[in-house]
Parts: sequence; structure tokens; C-alpha cells
Amino acid sequence: MTETCTRDALTPLPPVPPRPETDAAAVRAIEEAATHIRERAEKIRECPELHIPRLVLSKHVRGTSILDKIADAVNVFCGSMYVFVFITVGVVAWLFLGNVVGFDKTPWPLLLTILNLPQLSIMISLQVSANRAQAASDRRAIADHETLIALHEMSKQQLDILNGQNQVLALLDNFASKDMPGKQDKIQDCVNQILETVRPQPAAG
Repeated sequence: MTETCTRDALTPLPPVPPRPETDAAAVRAIEEAATHIRERAEKIRECPELHIPRLVLSKHVRGTSILDKIADAVNVFCGSMYVFVFITVGVVAWLFLGNVVGFDKTPWPLLLTILNLPQLSIMISLQVSANRAQAASDRRAIADHETLIALHEMSKQQLDILNGQNQVLALLDNFASKDMPGKQDKIQDCVNQILETVRPQPAAG
């Protein structure tokens, strides 16, 4: 006899986990979740219907410290199309006006110096953005993996049910095609005997 796990419809959904204090804490939490993924998978296989899919967004992984908020602001600023258009138009205008006005002639040493100065900071900012994106991707991968395990286990249960139905239908078909024709007379005799037994006898005159 198998035990079926059930969940009350009124049971509230688990709350969204709090955001980590720092990005480093988020990475440590992801590594810890990855090390316990097998234990989590075993629990899901026991009762896959109880698994609740989780929506993981990038904001759920980002830290809440001052440095992380600064990193968010820098990433938003550097990733803005307005900044890209402004810098591109400014560089093109500088190339022409530098020679016309005469404040920075070819090969534009002042412009190259100004453009080279923030490159190191921009490269570090890009790496920070890449690390944040990787952390969010890892967290989503773990959540999706747990959901896929639950779906896989429920699909296996459905296949087992369908195979059991096929076996029952095969037994019924075998009984109807082979056993019934040879036993119809016996079944009819049993029915007649039952009717004779339960039929009321006529009263004596």
C-alpha cells in the first residue's frame, strides 16, 4: 500500500527568501544550495506534487549593502543607451571640432587621454556585472532543476498508471474473448437457479 502525500489548499506558499546582505553572501548561498541539491532532489522525488516552482529574478540575488547599491547604479548608468549615444556623439563632435577650433588637433592626444582614463574602472564594472549575472543564472538553474525533477517524477507516475491501465484492459479483453464464450451456458444456468430460488411459489388451492 502506497502513501499519497497531500497538501492542504489553504496552506500558504513559502515566503520569498530575503535578499542577501552582499553579493559574496549570495554566491556562498548558491554554492551551499548546489552542494545540497542531491538531498533536495531526493525529497522532491518522494512527493513531487508538493513541489512549488520558484520565480528567481536578478534582484533576488543582488546584495543590499552600500557597495552593492553603488554597483547597481554604475551598472545601470554604464548600460544605458542614453550614455552610449551621448558619448558617441561627443566623440564624433570632438574629432571635427578639435581640428576646426584647434584645441585638440590630429591625432587628438587630449581625447585619447580622456577616453583611456576610465577604461580600467569600466572593465571592473563589466566584470562585476558579469559576476552578478552569473550568480542570478546559477540560482535560476538550481530552481529550474528542482522543478524539472518534480515534473519528471510526475511523468513517471503517469506512465506507471497508464501501464497499469493497459494491463487491466488486456486482462478484461482476454476474459471477454476467451473465457466468456465457453462459460455462458454455465452462467445462464446459475442465473436460472437463482431466479427459481427467489421466485415466489404459487399458493396451494
